[in-house]
Amino acid sequence: MTRASVAASTSSRSSKSNDMVLVCGIGNIWRSDDGAGVRAAELLKDSFDVIICDVSPEQYVEDICRRRPKKLLILDAAHFDGEPGEFRILDPSEIDNFTISTHMIPISLFVELVKPCCEEIVIYGIQVKDVHFGNQLSDEVESGVQKLVRHLKETN
Repeated sequence: MTRASVAASTSSRSSKSNDMVLVCGIGNIWRSDDGAGVRAAELLKDSFDVIICDVSPEQYVEDICRRRPKKLLILDAAHFDGEPGEFRILDPSEIDNFTISTHMIPISLFVELVKPCCEEIVIYGIQVKDVHFGNQLSDEVESGVQKLVRHLKETN
């Protein structure tokens, strides 16, 4: 699930307030709320190093491992029977039960690939409302993304 610019997945690297935290936004921006993780990551570019992974996070394993972040924050849309826009930390062992399968590989495999390179990995799922074709987040999910962004800026 990714909400990024159509220009493709991009990586931003500069001296942010916390360069020991790397944010990875995952999702499909053409599936409405599935782009919530990308949207949140885009909004965090002013505070953290960010990689927009779109639907192919496996393409960024080498980049993530080269950076060796102390903390990797993975942001993705999810189905966990919450209210639309609600966000939760998801257990890595159960992640494939909650995320929407628009990714090229399961998120659990992506986590296993980057685990040796990161001291800590935290996966945030954002409850979707609509994943039909479209490039806009629902109002509820956009509101939830804004809350998640504030939360991450305050706690990291």
